[in-house]
Amino acid sequence: MNKVSKKYFLFFVLTLFLIILFFSSAFILPVLYTYTRNITKLIVLLALSSLASGVAIALILTYLSPTISEGISLIKRYSRLENLNHPLLVRLSTEAPGSYHHSISVANLGQKAAKALGADSTLARIAGYYHDIGKLIHPETYIENQSQAKEKFKSLGQVYKVAKIITSHTKKGVEIAQHYRLPEEISNIIAEHHGSTLARFLYEEAKEFGIPEKNNFRYSGPKPQTIESAIIMLADCVEAATKGAKILDRARISEIVDKIIEDKIAEKQFHNLRISETELQKIRTSFIDTLSLMYHQRIYIADNDQN
Repeated sequence: MNKVSKKYFLFFVLTLFLIILFFSSAFILPVLYTYTRNITKLIVLLALSSLASGVAIALILTYLSPTISEGISLIKRYSRLENLNHPLLVRLSTEAPGSYHHSISVANLGQKAAKALGADSTLARIAGYYHDIGKLIHPETYIENQSQAKEKFKSLGQVYKVAKIITSHTKKGVEIAQHYRLPEEISNIIAEHHGSTLARFLYEEAKEFGIPEKNNFRYSGPKPQTIESAIIMLADCVEAATKGAKILDRARISEIVDKIIEDKIAEKQFHNLRISETELQKIRTSFIDTLSLMYHQRIYIADNDQN
């Protein structure tokens, strides 16, 4: 604890002691006086009880002060990170606008799924905001930030070059998070949100030029370590897949969500945490409900066009 924090903490302890002394005197004094008419004895008892309680409180708070201080600091940081005017989010919205809007949607999906599970919904939302900050490095490489379709790849080397940029955005994101002093639990989710999965769309492109080495298209991990990290991994994929779908109704949304969950299970991405079938089902239902509401207007317009 730094000197300023220590000064305010000691002031807090002293103030708390005086408040307790005042109220304990107000309530205990009449009770004690009922049992003893001896004023001297009454004052001694009151002094001893107040001193004992004050010392106990001081010892407890001193022992807990690092935890209290860390908790207060974390609350302040979370409050700052929730603000969409945070410098890092302003950068993302300016330099990688497509990634920014994707992240807002992922945050929304993540928060609601975490709430449905009883997980940390605030952490899920904030992690959703920042999970793709690594895309600030070469933002034009990512399809969501491209104003027009890019030319097809002309060589395997070209595909490898793009794959290296894309699969490194998790590591780059952690570096940026550390530079901006984001909490460790946010950095962990940034690192884990692709696990050790394959950048399959690039791998398929590379197959046109021969037999590519799979490891050149694989994220370095680690796999998700927490429920919140698993939620963001799934929300990230689900949001991108539904945004690119031509036909989108509740049935199609369900198909997309189911396929993504099945793929992640098949790739053993949840082996580092305990997540049950029931929990995955709750995440699935939350995603489908949220996306159905998000795309309701789009579905309605499509139906009218067909009519």
